Amino acid sequence: MRIAVTDATLITRDHDEVIPRGTIVIEGDRILAVGPQATTSLDGVDRVIDGSGATALPGLINAHDHIARKQLRTAEPGVRYKDQSDRLMREPHEMLALHTARNLHDHVRSGVTTVRDFGLPGATALQAHRAVASGLIPGPQVITGGDPIAISGGHATNWGALEADGPQEVVRAVRRAIHGGAQVLKFMASGGLGTYPEEDPGIPELTREELTAGIAAAHQFGRPTAAHAYSTESIHNVIAAGVDTVEHGAFLDEEAAALMAERRIAHVPTVSGLIAIAYNLQVIGQAELGQRILDEVISRLQASVALSAQHGVRIATGSDTSGEVVEELELIAQAAGWDPERALGAATDVAADVLGVDAGRLRPGLRADVLLVEGDPRESLDVLRSPRSVIARGEAFAAEPASLGVRLRVLRGIEQLPAAQP
Repeated sequence: MRIAVTDATLITRDHDEVIPRGTIVIEGDRILAVGPQATTSLDGVDRVIDGSGATALPGLINAHDHIARKQLRTAEPGVRYKDQSDRLMREPHEMLALHTARNLHDHVRSGVTTVRDFGLPGATALQAHRAVASGLIPGPQVITGGDPIAISGGHATNWGALEADGPQEVVRAVRRAIHGGAQVLKFMASGGLGTYPEEDPGIPELTREELTAGIAAAHQFGRPTAAHAYSTESIHNVIAAGVDTVEHGAFLDEEAAALMAERRIAHVPTVSGLIAIAYNLQVIGQAELGQRILDEVISRLQASVALSAQHGVRIATGSDTSGEVVEELELIAQAAGWDPERALGAATDVAADVLGVDAGRLRPGLRADVLLVEGDPRESLDVLRSPRSVIARGEAFAAEPASLGVRLRVLRGIEQLPAAQP
């Protein structure tokens, strides 16, 4: 089947080309042609999508998510995210599978056409990858590593992370994960924020030796690697171990940013997911703890994004459990000092290169992932919240904007903070 999107402004993200009145022709799951409407043939086209007054750009990429847990994007009244997550993780896997299917459908309708998932629980994501790839359920391309690898009792082990101690155990865990279908391997190199203050995100967990062994084992089988790392020491550990992407990277320093740029290690900061934790705490009446997270962690994370941008580190959008891709783009742009057009790369061509997927650009031969939005996102990223149509792998979907995260719900007056106590 051939589909054409006509008369739209095309932001191709391909050599900075923008086509004012352009046409995209799609055949199967591939882009067949991209060009000016006046010179692009519609011969053999079965369906035409009118793009008049709209902008077409590549489908958005979410490089860090946990698709079985996405209900945490909006706050459940009176309940902190950790407790919501604990409760969700106690659900049967059958319920989590249904939850995952719904979340994937919501993702693709909002314009997200590629998701890199990091498990919790991993079996759900591994089967979701198969279900989407086979056409059983609708959704974006799912790249998953199943559950991440952590030390015994380390970050996220209460939610299903695989426990391994010592280089040999870590290598065995990597090999088991690959045998189970993992396409990317994630390592927990430090504590995290989701269970703060019970857990200190500044403490390194997997050692440099463990990380080096595990990452080498993953690379041996051609699998890319990612590392959850907050503290400066843990970031340096994963850089030395040869990781491909640093997730979060809250306490990045100049030396680490320079090394990441030199070694082509990407940064996936997940600001929207982490800032949501602080706002959730404020909404449920724990304002002091929420403000402490904003002051001690989020401010440092935003400074780390600025450092990455200054050093030329590739930055990609990732929502984590509680965030959302458009808000992530806005927060990255704000921290990096980028205009909207430059920021778009973090969810399109730059992110595609980081993940190694044949998407992220409107170019003949690449996967047919297209987002049609009302207005021009080069002027305001908020336009991305007005999707008109979404095409993922050549299949057209009715569009629906993603739910706003708790931070934006507070800032826009949709959700109220409790009154200050006298």
